[in-house]
Amino acid sequence: MDGSAREMTFMQKNLKVKKDPPGPGARLFMRLGAVVARKLFNRKLNIHLENWDLLENMKPPFILVANHVSNYDPAIIAANQKHFIHWVANDAVFRSSFMRLIFRWIQVIPKTKGMSDLDTVRNMHRKIRQGGGVGLFPEGQTSWDGSTQPLVPATFKLLKLFKVPVIAVVNKGGYMSHPRWSWQLRRGRMILEARLVLDGAGIKTAGVGEITARLEKALAHDDFEFCRRNPFPLKSEKRAEKLELFTYVCPSCRKLESLVSRGNDMTCSCCGWTVHVDEYGQFSRDEALPFSHNLEAWGRWQRVVAEEIILSGLEAPEREEQVLLYRGEVSLFTGEGLSPLRLLASGELRLYSNRIELGDGREKGITFFLASLDALSLFKRQNLEFYHEKVFYRLHFTRPGDSAWIWQEFLEVLLFHCRRAKQQNY
Repeated sequence: MDGSAREMTFMQKNLKVKKDPPGPGARLFMRLGAVVARKLFNRKLNIHLENWDLLENMKPPFILVANHVSNYDPAIIAANQKHFIHWVANDAVFRSSFMRLIFRWIQVIPKTKGMSDLDTVRNMHRKIRQGGGVGLFPEGQTSWDGSTQPLVPATFKLLKLFKVPVIAVVNKGGYMSHPRWSWQLRRGRMILEARLVLDGAGIKTAGVGEITARLEKALAHDDFEFCRRNPFPLKSEKRAEKLELFTYVCPSCRKLESLVSRGNDMTCSCCGWTVHVDEYGQFSRDEALPFSHNLEAWGRWQRVVAEEIILSGLEAPEREEQVLLYRGEVSLFTGEGLSPLRLLASGELRLYSNRIELGDGREKGITFFLASLDALSLFKRQNLEFYHEKVFYRLHFTRPGDSAWIWQEFLEVLLFHCRRAKQQNY
């Protein structure tokens, strides 16, 4: 790594959650904001509520958990119920000075994605002791494929620790209305269903295993399957646009990053294979696919392809010089605390079996060794974030069709093999 990068310091939070309960001003702001959000979202997204009395009649303190399908989830849920919810949110959203002011006022709890965070636990515990409601998304990220992702294991122990009722809100149809890979809202139908996970007495007697099983069952959802069984037309003529941000392998020729979307169709620029997304958000059944007709199956299949490519590269004689992935026009940002990020460098990005390099093609430039990589995650659609030697970085893929998801997938596989090799050497 070059000298300017070495001078950066470890990212620390400089935002403290207020210790006192929310005041009258914050509560009035939340009530007025709820009115505006209901007007903005409920009609536009065709939102319906199911079993909602369960949530409305729940007396704080409690934990509210939900599946995570879009950035609108906290606003939509908060707007349609009467309780003051302290949401746990990715600390990246606090870097805007305006949003930091608002979030501090309404006491949103910051959490560093992908890392253990005792401050977050303390803040949650304090708000519960004050008789408040705390909201979190146990998946830790918004879903790319419409199905509930594996839940963060620490969540189960947290629920046991807090010993307050747990209520789930499941968003059904929300993914189809606004997939993570799309910039387009596709008005269909969204149902918010409230489900009781455990009441106060149940959470006190349940073991971590029972809490785990109940929470996984309560949040389990597949939006493709739900919308197939409960069809409702999507009002959009751009139903496939930017789908290639998630689908990085062509099902026909297995070429990486060859798929290009336009309107309601996506085509392989290499072999010409095409898939159509119909008015219900489903892949046409007459399309030949080597997996089930949904994105969850596509994602599992392409992950296997990625692993095959990586294992082949790891077995090559000159594996440390073989480029596994390449991307032009990438910007690298870094920063300290919750201050706005600053541009550190721009150039071409290359992934090798043991490192990432950002340079201009003539010199290596900045190097990140995988052995020192930590807390890998994606922010929004095209930002890959991580810590390297305790310094925070963000790689921004600037071109609209460039996938950051494939980089996360490849890096996760490489990191797994890197850690396994390290364990075997001990």
